Amino acid sequence: MTRIIAAVLILAASLGCVSQTTNVEQISAVPEAPREYRSIMVFAATDNTDIREALEAQLVSSLNDQGFVARHFDRPNKSLPWGDPTSLHAMIADAAREGQFDGVLVTSLIKKQSASTHIPGQVMQQPVSVSLGATASATYMQTTSTPDYYQTSINYVVKTTLFDTESSQPVWQLYSKTVNPDSLSEAAKDFGQVLSQALKKTIPHQKR
Repeated sequence: MTRIIAAVLILAASLGCVSQTTNVEQISAVPEAPREYRSIMVFAATDNTDIREALEAQLVSSLNDQGFVARHFDRPNKSLPWGDPTSLHAMIADAAREGQFDGVLVTSLIKKQSASTHIPGQVMQQPVSVSLGATASATYMQTTSTPDYYQTSINYVVKTTLFDTESSQPVWQLYSKTVNPDSLSEAAKDFGQVLSQALKKTIPHQKR
């Protein structure tokens, strides 16, 4: 990430950005920004319309809740040159300048991976008492066991970058991991809240 000279690994818990499915993995930022980033255009870089609309809508909502003035990139997917990244980048940059946004927030899926965790079986013993009459009883240990099994999780690693509108250079970047989302809407909501809180707390500021 060019011009990003202050890279910091941040524990999600220290930011208050821990949720059930999404965790902050890494944040990078320039030490000093050329401007304050209050107005932000949001773009989810995916040709899947449902995913893009869900992510952008939730990001805009969450960013506005944090005090930003956010709006999504309003060009429909079918009009975007997905096969030509240079043209797509230029189109987004032009839209941000025309809209007089301070920055452009671009989020994209880096990888989707399955992870299997071996859960070993357990053997448990519990005392059981048996009555042998009015005044007598016997106690023995009852043994139960559970078999080994594998627990599979799906991890989505997402990169989100804030670009300066005037220079098109990155000024802030976050890597996050979303694990086993229940649904697209829940994943988008969770991701949007985590990202907006992290941006609010770690966004670089202009030197006074």
